[in-house]
Amino acid sequence: MVRILSFLLLFVGVGSLTLKAQPLSEVRKQLEVALERRPQFSQLKEHRIDSLKVQLSDRIPAERKFVLLTAIYREYYTYRFDSAMHYVNQAALLAEQEGRESWKSQAAIQRAYLLTTGGHFREAELTLHEVQRQSLSAELLVGYYAAFEWVYSMWAEYSDDNVYAPVYYKKEMAYQDSLIQTLPPGSPYHTYWKAESCYRQGRYAEAETLYHKALEGLPVNVRLYAMCTYGIAMVSERFKRWEEYERYLMLAAISDQSCPLKENLALQQLALFIYHRHNDETARANRYLNIALEDAAFYNNRLRLLEISRKFPDITLSYQQENARQNSLLRWALLFISLLLLILLAAVVLIVRQIRQVRAARAASQQQNEHLHTLNRALSETSRLREQYVALFMELCAAYIAKLKQFQTLVGRKVKAGQTDDLLKLTNVARLSESDAKEFFQNFDASFLKLYPDFISQFNRLLRDDAQIVPRRGELLNTELRIFALLRMGITDSSKMATLLFLSPQTIYNHRSAVRAKAIDRDSFETQVAAIGQLSAKNAAT
Repeated sequence: MVRILSFLLLFVGVGSLTLKAQPLSEVRKQLEVALERRPQFSQLKEHRIDSLKVQLSDRIPAERKFVLLTAIYREYYTYRFDSAMHYVNQAALLAEQEGRESWKSQAAIQRAYLLTTGGHFREAELTLHEVQRQSLSAELLVGYYAAFEWVYSMWAEYSDDNVYAPVYYKKEMAYQDSLIQTLPPGSPYHTYWKAESCYRQGRYAEAETLYHKALEGLPVNVRLYAMCTYGIAMVSERFKRWEEYERYLMLAAISDQSCPLKENLALQQLALFIYHRHNDETARANRYLNIALEDAAFYNNRLRLLEISRKFPDITLSYQQENARQNSLLRWALLFISLLLLILLAAVVLIVRQIRQVRAARAASQQQNEHLHTLNRALSETSRLREQYVALFMELCAAYIAKLKQFQTLVGRKVKAGQTDDLLKLTNVARLSESDAKEFFQNFDASFLKLYPDFISQFNRLLRDDAQIVPRRGELLNTELRIFALLRMGITDSSKMATLLFLSPQTIYNHRSAVRAKAIDRDSFETQVAAIGQLSAKNAAT
């Protein structure tokens, strides 16, 4: 993984001069690669942090522990706000326990940075005022002045008015001068802050020269690289050199991703530039701004979230409008394609008809075969319809039998009530006798076996060898076979079966369950019964 990331860092560039010579399209490709590799960069960052955390222990010397806490804070400072605050608080607690004033000052300066980043400007200012400047080392004095510069810079930017912002701006410049005087002359940071001072004073050409000088030899995966390239982009904006402005914003964004930093100010500015200058790339601008928002949410930076939320609506609305236009074009294109498809289908139909006519003329024997196949299909359909008719006939019989039972019930009730006169008004009183039922069963059995002569043998094939069902002598079908004969005819409702066979629904259910228990395959038994005799039915139809 480290080897892959090292190769990627080499690929996206190790210096501004090399990248400057490349076409803008190549720099954009490198930005897309960096954005695609964001998870790998974050994984490498997490690995560095974990390697520091694992060294923390109560058994190590206080000096070593403070160094580790400070190192973890620096890793988290531009990566995760709440984690950075946690470790700087741990460092401050350790400094208090050990009574080390220099440690307390260092922790206070670091906490002021974080408070400013989180928008707590007044608290950051008070924290820095508690630091004893006279007792600070040269290194801490640099951090002290840089922290004050950061406080008033962000405070002025946040105020954005004509009352308080100038006051904060004046203080920012004063601490910036102190910072420049404290930094080692000729160092990259000294050169960078001189460039910042020139830029704030409107000396843009001089600032650009200093930015480039500070950038010399810097690898892309350090924060100062992003700071210098962003500064050059701001100078290019002043001179309205838009191609250079876009180039250096992309370089700064590449550096932000490879560090990785979760502020992504360069990517936000790039999104706005694309939105205003490239009307056909709204989707790209929206994607960049979404990435910046995702990183700001991960970092938990309130100011950055507010800033992005102000930029989001215009780009999002434009992106939605562009989508609406594209959808409208797609609808028209779809309509046009549909018309072409209809014309094509009509042409295909005509061609197919002509081909069929040619084939019909050249192959009379094939027509005869087709005719025979058609007759076979018609016969099969006739057989299927006949089965449906028989089922319908059986259902009608069931309904008629039910009516007879209702009539018998009515007659019985009137006899008991002595309403004999009412009975005289009834005509054609019907009563189904045992002999009538026997005759009905005989007719049904004979008709069914004529349609399905192999029903009993095929039915028994579905049962275990020790559970075969055979009618008694003198019977064509018995009760169990009649139940499943009705099932084969399409009558599956137990109530209808009970009516036809003069049994109760519970009796029908018991018989079905008992026979199903004897089946080889219980789960699909009734489905297999419903398919019995299809071939026999076709033979009968022919």
